[in-house]
Amino acid sequence: MLVNLLDNAYKYSYDNKQIELSVSSQDSYICFSVKDNGIEMTRMQIKKVFDRFYQADSSLSRRAEGTGLGLSIVKFIVDAHKGQVDVDSKPGKGSEFTVKLLSA
Repeated sequence: MLVNLLDNAYKYSYDNKQIELSVSSQDSYICFSVKDNGIEMTRMQIKKVFDRFYQADSSLSRRAEGTGLGLSIVKFIVDAHKGQVDVDSKPGKGSEFTVKLLSA
């Protein structure tokens, strides 16, 4: 899950890559967050980003050799652990993916 999020952050960030991984606890959850300075997504793209084979920017994904499966795999893993994954994306700021999993 984290490898896929970090790989996407790397592939879809611009030449001056800035990728931030943070881990925190929140109530009874462990939260993992991957933030990048890459392409931003529209609300419509965010709604579809976890769908199999969906690629927000097909021209960039061809350059990055993406298949559109990475984020659907992340969602599958998170759901299997009864967790939650959220996306925040702002123009000029990139995207941030946050995963919340119940701590043991």
